Amino acid sequence: MIDAHIHLHDARYETDCDELIERFFAAGGEALVNIGTSVQESRDALVIAGKHEKIFSAVGLHPQVFNGGEERQAEWMQGIGADQKETERMEALKSAVGEIERMAENDKVVAIGEIGLDYFSHDDNEITFGQQKWQRTGFVVQIALAQKLGLPVVVHCRPRDVAASDAYFDCVQIVADNPQTQFVMHCYMGNVAVTEEFLALENVTFSFTGNVTFSKNDGDQMSDVLRIIPLERMMIETDGPYLTPKPHRGKRNDPRYIKYVAQRIASLKDVSADHVLQTTAFTTRKFFRI
Repeated sequence: MIDAHIHLHDARYETDCDELIERFFAAGGEALVNIGTSVQESRDALVIAGKHEKIFSAVGLHPQVFNGGEERQAEWMQGIGADQKETERMEALKSAVGEIERMAENDKVVAIGEIGLDYFSHDDNEITFGQQKWQRTGFVVQIALAQKLGLPVVVHCRPRDVAASDAYFDCVQIVADNPQTQFVMHCYMGNVAVTEEFLALENVTFSFTGNVTFSKNDGDQMSDVLRIIPLERMMIETDGPYLTPKPHRGKRNDPRYIKYVAQRIASLKDVSADHVLQTTAFTTRKFFRI
């Protein structure tokens, strides 16, 4: 078992993180990839990776970093939001990417991420065109950093509407413009049409988390997408502490729960869960070079 995407530095793991890690490896876990979302959280992710031989890290700036607003700045980073003057936010971006690059010199860093596009609003205010444009700038700048360092990219892409997959259609164009870089679409939930576009690109892998277990039947969008993506182009993850799969939905996620993701994929592919675990582990090792 390899959990390709988790946030072990999250506050919800603070009291028992070491025990959580021990339980995963005792249960047959092989490796964990701990993911950063801002300069500070990338530092935190790397600290945990540095303590464990089989934990690795990705470092990067989540697309929500670029949205701005007082609340988001306090949570993510001062000065880098789309509501700042262009000269100020460009300087903040330059500084932040410099910090990410310095962290990426560490041998435990295996990717730049999670970076990308997020058009989903968590309140009554829709993500504006200006915010989307600034997210795209941040995404492209970090892809250039990944290319400079020879690292793959972990992509966060969340559409305004799952059925429409708007952010995915923007993302596929950016990915297509960078064929020399390997991308994994974390927590993938694009529709069939955009999935076919991604599948046409040889540099794209897809990663799935507990949301695949939320399907009410085998004929929904997620199930159709899982059927058309070859198992050899899949990874599995928890995105812990978020997106806990059934039968533990509503509780804090646990890296051991990737077995439920594997079981759901296996049921749609008509193969064993062990085969899914082995195949996705091979793909994950190859992608991150671990």
